[in-house]
Amino acid sequence: IEKFTENSKNIKSIDVVVEDTIVNKNNNDTLIVYKEASLILKPFSMKLTIKMPSFDIYVYAKDGYICTAESFDFNWKKRINQKMVKEFQASIYNQNEVYNVIKNNIDKIELEEIRGNYIITILDPYIIKELIEKHLLMGIDNNPKNILTDDEIFLKFIVDKKTLLPVAFIFSANISYEYGVENLTVGAKYFNINNVKTIILPDEAK
Repeated sequence: IEKFTENSKNIKSIDVVVEDTIVNKNNNDTLIVYKEASLILKPFSMKLTIKMPSFDIYVYAKDGYICTAESFDFNWKKRINQKMVKEFQASIYNQNEVYNVIKNNIDKIELEEIRGNYIITILDPYIIKELIEKHLLMGIDNNPKNILTDDEIFLKFIVDKKTLLPVAFIFSANISYEYGVENLTVGAKYFNINNVKTIILPDEAK
């Protein structure tokens, strides 16, 4: 587990696909958001696609500026925005804090081997609750909320047995808001670790 956390904190570049599923527990309405990203950490550059139910958002971050467009019109907007770049960087380095929590709570973690991979599961629901409240597992949400420490909360990493690098990640929790309870499940798959060499802006965004 310690080797996995150290290897993961030293990742230099990565491709990742994320699926966020939000289910309203009152009426079962479901929202699914897909995210595809390529990241190079130093110097920081990023390509991100967010696929919403009715439209897509495209984001490029490179050399201290941000380019964004939506699938409605592909009208690219380019601006220098160090604050936004730093927020994207922080969201990446937040993952390192998650690895630190794993390393510091080995006695509360289950490790098993399945089909050539290790499965790391955090068993303590209060650790997961704290990670969510610190915005380390999900984005900043200004709505008042309460993470429920019930039987449905969990956090797992799938780890390649040979490289001890992450293959996938999933967490789920029920979150109580003023308007009701939602289940949030986030799953991510990692590819091309340390093999993303460059991120090229489309001509329209240059």
